[in-house]
Amino acid sequence: MEKFLGVLFCGGKGKRLGEITKYISKSFIPIYNKPAFKYGLNLLQNSKIVDEIIILTNKDNDQIIKKEGYKTIIQNDRYVSDMFSGWEFIKKKTGTKKNGVLVPSDNVSDIKVDELIKKFISEYVELVFSITKIDDVPKLSQMGVYDLDMKKFSYKPKKPASKYGVIAPYIISNKLNCVDGENVLNHKNSSFLKCSSFWFDIGDIESLLNASIYISKRKI
Repeated sequence: MEKFLGVLFCGGKGKRLGEITKYISKSFIPIYNKPAFKYGLNLLQNSKIVDEIIILTNKDNDQIIKKEGYKTIIQNDRYVSDMFSGWEFIKKKTGTKKNGVLVPSDNVSDIKVDELIKKFISEYVELVFSITKIDDVPKLSQMGVYDLDMKKFSYKPKKPASKYGVIAPYIISNKLNCVDGENVLNHKNSSFLKCSSFWFDIGDIESLLNASIYISKRKI
């Protein structure tokens, strides 16, 4: 039976949020009634398949994150530049043979992790991700975009060829070599689900406000 290690990424700097992250880490910015990282952590905690959770953090965040009761690893910025290089770092640090469930701490959503994992298992693929339709072209040009017709991923395209943005969580095989994000997401043995849940990336102030308003209305 395949096993899955959930990794929550809490080591980012939050540069797009400007002055805010001079005073508070991006992971701890409140979204309505709880810090941002709790939403990603909840996705992993709600999974019935993920059997272990590790939090990749930094020196500033580590002592607070440890209070959640999960193992933490302080990332080395020389080797970690995104979630995929972070996954390679985790594999080397822990020696794990489990597949990864990679969750960012700056996304707010109710995506069902287990639906992605079941697709990963049933289709015998090495990577599963979600895509969601985004009408905001400037926003789309600042993230990964998936072209359904060409079945191709592009990162931060100046002229997006599609309205579908690629979003985490990522379910990834332990055996897949993560050279870089673009290489991984264009891997031939991959699959995706269209996101039917709500999703916000709180990397910028507008999305931060929109997420807070949305959550306050739904009281999630």
